[in-house]
Amino acid sequence: MLAIDTWRAANDPTGHALVRPHFTLVFASNAVDAATYLAHVAAVAARTAPIAFHCRYAMLGTDAHSPRAHAYLVPDEGYAALSLLHDALYTSALADALRLDLPYTPHITVGTFESAPQARAWCAARNQAGVSVPGQVAALWVGQVVDGRFEHRGQFELIG
Repeated sequence: MLAIDTWRAANDPTGHALVRPHFTLVFASNAVDAATYLAHVAAVAARTAPIAFHCRYAMLGTDAHSPRAHAYLVPDEGYAALSLLHDALYTSALADALRLDLPYTPHITVGTFESAPQARAWCAARNQAGVSVPGQVAALWVGQVVDGRFEHRGQFELIG
């Protein structure tokens, strides 16, 4: 994960300082209270086995509402398992919070750039050199950004 930390420090210093490299599986929601949210995440974690992944592709990520763009590492190994975990989290108490207008792509953000061409060039250079970042998702962390800081609310080991 050293490469990810180096890339994030250089290309996304704000995100790098805020939170460790991660796959975002659920976005913030006011659909349920905190206790219900945490209990649901704990239940899903209890029936989910750890997920091995291997990222071999740097992908451009754009936002229709901003000229800025992102560089993502996308797993080829573990893609389906991470997507299924995302789907499992958006059931029961969180079912109504799922945004169907935003397709889910598991990724680790490694850069934020002023423009899509800059992000695309960075991704192309990484892909040309070869990307190889293996790892394992062994726990689900719940938290939120408050006043520019990440506040940790819970951690649930994948034990299924």
